[in-house]
Amino acid sequence: MTDMAFQEHYVEADGFRIRYLEAGQGEPLACLHGGGGLRLSPMYDLLAAHFRVIGFEIPGFGDSPANERTNSAAELAATMNAAMTALGIDKFNLLANSFTGKAALNMAMQAPEWIESVVLI
Repeated sequence: MTDMAFQEHYVEADGFRIRYLEAGQGEPLACLHGGGGLRLSPMYDLLAAHFRVIGFEIPGFGDSPANERTNSAAELAATMNAAMTALGIDKFNLLANSFTGKAALNMAMQAPEWIESVVLI
């Protein structure tokens, strides 16, 4: 668990209701979790001290319905780019962990003008 007060929200994008946790202020930082799902660690607190952290729960994880539609990293990237657009964000940094790394690279290829930086863990 983290010390920072992350707020739970939802955004509708690409036919999905996507849960996300948000804290901090500054430049937006979209965070995509690994195969274990969205789990806040102390890293998120450190990041939220400098960025507006938006930790997405990828469709099909957590309490969301099974994602039987997404068949590729490119499709997942389009969904997550749509989520950022639905939040009114057109410039952001991107952090991806493990299996979402490929989706993050696809996000950057699909909309390079939106992505300020990409960090892959």
